[in-house]
Amino acid sequence: MVAHHYARVMTRIRKTRWKLTYILVGLLLAGFNGLVLSPALPPVASALGANLLGLLLYLGGVRSFRGPGEPVKPPRAWWRMTSRPRAGFVVGSLLVLSFVNGVFFVMFGSGESTLSYALGTAIDGSLAFMFLRSSIQLRKFPPETVPDPVEAPRWKPLNLKQ
Repeated sequence: MVAHHYARVMTRIRKTRWKLTYILVGLLLAGFNGLVLSPALPPVASALGANLLGLLLYLGGVRSFRGPGEPVKPPRAWWRMTSRPRAGFVVGSLLVLSFVNGVFFVMFGSGESTLSYALGTAIDGSLAFMFLRSSIQLRKFPPETVPDPVEAPRWKPLNLKQ
């Protein structure tokens, strides 16, 4: 019941400028967390909070963003991370690089922030798997598309035949 209600009130983001705004706000929140909140918290709470914020931002974008031709109203399938396979392969590949970087830092880094990097590495590995798996599924079974809604013109067209 709750998931169904959530799907009805979830905002859908279709335009690139709003997707970029979402990402920019997420980066600002992460920066605020890193500069203001994390130093005031114990290391374990700081690590959990930072990684939870990152995970929530990823999942919020996945559930909200809609690509061209993708139905807006219904929720995405639970396994679907992007509208097109290529986007999932790109994001998944970047997450794999972040995962590898995290593994090296956990193995050879200082003990102070190892917990945060270990959590981040686990999250990056999980997200990379989910994005890559989603793209493989989208390649095998392309989604049905719908025509993009026609937006009403903002201005009245000029009548040049006077």
